[in-house]
Amino acid sequence: MIIFLIFSVLFSAQNETADRTDKIADEMCSNLKQSENLSDSTRIQILNDKYILPYLSEFPEKKRKSIADNLYMRFQKRCEYFREYLLKSDHKQSDNWIKLDQRPKITITEKEIDQLKNSKELYYFEYSGDKTSVKTDSKYWIETFADKTNSKLFYNWTGKNKFELEFIESNNNMRKNFSRKGDKYIYEVISKESDFYWILVTIPDQSQLLKFKLFEENRY
Repeated sequence: MIIFLIFSVLFSAQNETADRTDKIADEMCSNLKQSENLSDSTRIQILNDKYILPYLSEFPEKKRKSIADNLYMRFQKRCEYFREYLLKSDHKQSDNWIKLDQRPKITITEKEIDQLKNSKELYYFEYSGDKTSVKTDSKYWIETFADKTNSKLFYNWTGKNKFELEFIESNNNMRKNFSRKGDKYIYEVISKESDFYWILVTIPDQSQLLKFKLFEENRY
């Protein structure tokens, strides 16, 4: 019983920190939207002085880096305005990820969908260019990143050309901070090209549209 109570207190504290982090990320998002008339350096300084540094000061120094990493990634996850800001600020271009202004026309055929559903080993390239390998079965989507860390998600087809990934766990620093257990992502297969599929990815209740290339491992 004592052990149960200890774990209950720890779990409650973790949930409170997670909820607080998301609340601050939402406040930062609102502030960033309202400061478009200011210079970028001033906008970032305001976020640091008003939100980030005061929040980090509530934690022991040895925990601050992990808390800061989590806040930064949750800010990206919850604030599509911030993701747009980052894309505009990053002058690197990627052929593997493309931002769309409107939903694309779906041209994938049923036969091509069946081929993808039967594929157990896939891969894609991160925006940075690093290769991420994927292994799937009828239930799980397991990702292995360039640094050999992994993410595990539930994998579920929800429509003719749609599937959903639900985050379970990860030991990858970016992924475990970006997502929480139960977070869902929606994928739509747009088309089949010569050696890859175009996939549209969206976050529920957000409007940003991104498409990326998904490849079959050892297919050709």
